[in-house]
Amino acid sequence: MLVERILGFSRSGLGDRAPVNIQFVVEETLELLEASLPAGIRLESRIEVGNAAIIGDATYLHQVAMNLCTNAIQAMERGGVLRVTLDCAELNEPRTLSRGSLSPGPYVRLSVSDTGVGIPPAVLERIFDPFFTTKGVGEGTGLGLSLVHGIVSDLGGAINVSTQAGEGTTFEIWLPVVGETAIPAVEAARTLPRGNGETVMIVDDERQLVALAEEITAQLGYEPVGFDSSGAALEAFRNAPRRFDAVLTDESMPDLIGTELAHEILRIRPNIPIILMSGYGGAQLTNRAAEIGVTEVLA
Repeated sequence: MLVERILGFSRSGLGDRAPVNIQFVVEETLELLEASLPAGIRLESRIEVGNAAIIGDATYLHQVAMNLCTNAIQAMERGGVLRVTLDCAELNEPRTLSRGSLSPGPYVRLSVSDTGVGIPPAVLERIFDPFFTTKGVGEGTGLGLSLVHGIVSDLGGAINVSTQAGEGTTFEIWLPVVGETAIPAVEAARTLPRGNGETVMIVDDERQLVALAEEITAQLGYEPVGFDSSGAALEAFRNAPRRFDAVLTDESMPDLIGTELAHEILRIRPNIPIILMSGYGGAQLTNRAAEIGVTEVLA
């Protein structure tokens, strides 16, 4: 599993390639993020690139924006301001950034800033290294910025980082523009099936994603119980296996990964519905999940 996770963020050719309206992706990301902002953190945004398009995969671009914003929020334990801007920039000459170089031409620039503690020089040198993290055990995998770097590089872009102790950090993502594409048509709203108070176990090592999933499932009529530790989730299930009606779990987590957690839960209650979520999945994960007895895999 460790090898699969390394390959998941380091290989080139990530995702499908098509023109993507980057403004739509960033606005959608901020809408999701705003629903779970911690108390004391204010979001300020300025998004103004219109129909500017880049060649890439919307899912991975969403992940870039979400990972940068999540890191910025985690840098402001005592509260602060999260600033996100998206604008267009034209380079008339080559430019070298913190990570990568840019040729002359049109670009979109995504800037994510926090008012946190800043990044010490020794840490700054390693922030894009895979599995490097300043968080405690069980609080993160160290893959977030490595994944951002891999995606941006794969799309022909570059990253600039500026930081100052006690004042915060700014990440700038530069991606080449390839023309314009309209915002995707939004599907007509449909009524979603609603729950009737059933209890859903939610497991993800990112606390903010747990909070977001809890809010969404509660709005749909379920009773969510969130865990940011797969070990704690398994212990809770063992103590009260009939308490839960379904399980929604991430795959990539420290301690037990999602498929391992599902395997242990299904040994206790073979028929409980389990939904596995993963941003690094593929046919191999889907097949393994099916063999274990997972009900559904969500990419």
